[in-house]
Amino acid sequence: MPLTKERGKEIREVYSTIEENKVCIERNLKQVGGNKTKIDGTNGLINESIKVFTGKSTQVHLTTQKKFIEKIDANDKVINFIRLFCGNKDINNNGKDRYHTNEIDVNILNETLDFFQNNSEKIINTVVCNGEKISFVTIRDLKSGNIYSKTFDEITSVVKESRWVMLKGGLHLKNKNNKTIFHFQREGKKNKNNRYNVLFHIHKNLFID
Repeated sequence: MPLTKERGKEIREVYSTIEENKVCIERNLKQVGGNKTKIDGTNGLINESIKVFTGKSTQVHLTTQKKFIEKIDANDKVINFIRLFCGNKDINNNGKDRYHTNEIDVNILNETLDFFQNNSEKIINTVVCNGEKISFVTIRDLKSGNIYSKTFDEITSVVKESRWVMLKGGLHLKNKNNKTIFHFQREGKKNKNNRYNVLFHIHKNLFID
């Protein structure tokens, strides 16, 4: 049975409320929740970002092109890449409202790769913390029931050893074992008034590889 929009929303709400709270209880944290903060659980000293999922990755950051460009202080080539890759309603690329990476000028791609590599720590700090103090990022794998956790400093150390790779559907940050730990794609909702946002996923490989 295909996953409907309504069922998808219901699942996300369960993950972000009931399942997330279970993690908070197990880790002696008070649930914060809501989409206005990166902090999902806290004990007053330690703040945790908590993700619950069953697959290989899940959403960690969703924002507008404008806000993301400002946060990472992107140069002109990177701005051009984001606008082409994430798209807008005025683009008509053979009926599409965006460009895949294999349709974008190689000089723009190379400049974007260089920028992401040279600014990896800032980009991941934005994606994970967005200006807030995050002590730990914690995930629960619902298939196994296992909880995995890393301090933000540990994540930063992994990021320093990782490299960005350009794929057709987006940018992937690969660790030293060539496994994706974060990736950047466009949101791509059906609603043309809200489908061009910047979307990042965090991968289980960050915790178990």
